[in-house]
Amino acid sequence: MQNTVTSKFYRRTWAALAVCLLAAVAGCNRAAVRIPGASLSFPETPTHYVAQKTHPYNAVVLLPIDLRHEHYEEHVAGSRWTGCRTDPLWTTEAPVIIRDRIGTELTASKLFARVSKAQSEPSDIVIRSEIHAFCSQAVGFFFVRVAGISALKITVERNGRVLFQHKFERVVTDGDPQYSGSQVGFIEQAMKVTMADSLRELLKDFFVRLEREAQVGTLPNPSLQSGPAASGRPLS
Repeated sequence: MQNTVTSKFYRRTWAALAVCLLAAVAGCNRAAVRIPGASLSFPETPTHYVAQKTHPYNAVVLLPIDLRHEHYEEHVAGSRWTGCRTDPLWTTEAPVIIRDRIGTELTASKLFARVSKAQSEPSDIVIRSEIHAFCSQAVGFFFVRVAGISALKITVERNGRVLFQHKFERVVTDGDPQYSGSQVGFIEQAMKVTMADSLRELLKDFFVRLEREAQVGTLPNPSLQSGPAASGRPLS
């Protein structure tokens, strides 16, 4: 009888320890702890960027190439946060979300006369991108810090020639002033909000660069059929 009681005691003890260990591991990165149905759709986080001048180009935003698997564990934006496998999105959603968000915000900025998803003329400004990071992490146990992580390598082309290419990176945590969500809620939703906020800040950086390139002449006059173009340098 005593052996039976002792055996039950040890089984319960080990079971309790296993639960505690699982909770501790999840506490290191709670991105894996999700509540199905707790989150809403990917948040709308407008940049509110308005260009100083509308340029007479048709800008084409192509579907990004998802290369996140090649950049796991790379530090992003000079921070301790890295590209990660954990995010609250289905894998196939990320390229569509990013393309649509770039197109929507670029249209609202009025930087170009037209913005579309398909190239119609060789003289169109074509925006290509690679996704190096687009994820979120929730780290901690009793106190959880959530971070949204975005890194895009963006190439702007015309007539098959590269006008400029740059890697834009941003990290926004739920403790940053750029965070637009609530401090109270489900972890998965905070993960989506920080991701959306990091993408918004990245796009603002991209638009600033894109407008500067247009002002200094890197983006050519659409009336020209062709001309010398060098990556990151104005036309002579």
